Amino acid sequence: MRLLTPRSSSTPRGKSTQNSHTERKEHWSKVRAISLAAAKAELEIVKPLTLLGGGDKPRLPPLPPSLTKARIPGKNCDAVQSTYHWRPVQVKEHEQSEDDPGRTLGTYINTLSYHLDVKSLGGATPTLIRPESNNFTAQDSIWCYLVTGNLVICKGVVIGTCPRDHDPATGRNIRIARLPVEVRPHRALQFAALSREAYDVGGHVTYTSSLVTLVVTPDGWISGVSGREMEGAIDLSAIRYCLGNGISLTDEVSLHAVDVGGSRLVCLQGTLLERYHVSDSRKPLAMLPESCRPPREIEFVVSGGTPGGFNLMVVRPLRGGGIGGDLMWKDAVWNHDRIHLTGMMYEVAADAMPFSTQSSWSEAMLKVFVHEFQNFLVRKYGSVEASWESAFHSDASCEINFTEFSIGCKNAGYVGNATRLWAAFDEDHSGRISLEELAGVCGELEDRS
Repeated sequence: MRLLTPRSSSTPRGKSTQNSHTERKEHWSKVRAISLAAAKAELEIVKPLTLLGGGDKPRLPPLPPSLTKARIPGKNCDAVQSTYHWRPVQVKEHEQSEDDPGRTLGTYINTLSYHLDVKSLGGATPTLIRPESNNFTAQDSIWCYLVTGNLVICKGVVIGTCPRDHDPATGRNIRIARLPVEVRPHRALQFAALSREAYDVGGHVTYTSSLVTLVVTPDGWISGVSGREMEGAIDLSAIRYCLGNGISLTDEVSLHAVDVGGSRLVCLQGTLLERYHVSDSRKPLAMLPESCRPPREIEFVVSGGTPGGFNLMVVRPLRGGGIGGDLMWKDAVWNHDRIHLTGMMYEVAADAMPFSTQSSWSEAMLKVFVHEFQNFLVRKYGSVEASWESAFHSDASCEINFTEFSIGCKNAGYVGNATRLWAAFDEDHSGRISLEELAGVCGELEDRS
């Protein structure tokens, strides 16, 4: 048992200031003040607010050498190129592929932004884009690349506000930039683009990703509109289109294929007529040729007929019958809409490179192939003209696109290669086939021989 030392004991107890309650209180007050000052120094705010790589962002300590000298660089969270999370709207839950298990709520889209290496574009012609400085500010130089004289790809980021209406008198100007004359489209095109806005949350910067609609007109103006007034950083890599003629896929949509750098890029361009998601989402909206087979299921976000109306599309690979894939309507903001497919671009699968929509056969082989198909139609329908209405659901005054042609071959029970057959009939490369072409190719070949 330890005995307490009485106060009258001569045991030294130290100085009176060391045991003083006031002295201890002052000591810990100084410690707290020093700690608070250090914390404030760590969370010193960087001004002014910038939307890219800045904002109310704290000064953080440098990363260790194990990260800075690593071979695989870390992801830059401040970059505009980001994945967009589409949450279900018209459906309860999105169907997920077997290769992407575990994600049951929504779909992650990474095709709104492209970070293409200029060296891989195979001698593309670069041109500068002039921004509209009164409304939008370019983060860096905005470039436009013309690939093989046909494919146009934009690259750059602009910062500004996308208004809902165009009213320059009140400061709401939708014009972003203007394209050079040599890369301007022949008709107005609409694209879905990604916009990121920065916020300060407790001294840390966080981003919100939103969708805006970009419109490119034949006079070269790039305009941005949104369902609500939105300020952010817009990635212009969403703008990609072709200047030449392609294959008429369906409605006003054309398909363009560009071979570059040992690979092939496929672009969809144009507008679908009004569709209803309840009924039209259950069947393919279009069929893709064998030469345009995607490597896997790829999701895209495209614009609709009104600002803020976007649609979720998916291209799927298929094999057999000369068909390389199809296009499905996965989800939408509105139940019915006019869908602008412009901006959908992907690289084809490696096994699709040997195929082509351009006929490269000899006249003798072409004659045999076409004659067999015409005889097939005559045996089943009595004549080629009768099959035009029964199988292809058209009349003598109209032309059919690739989707109607492939569906007609399927309706007729033809099991051959529809892509090669299309290349045989579409000799003028107009992207459409008429009744005269369907019934007259064989006769022309007989006259030549």
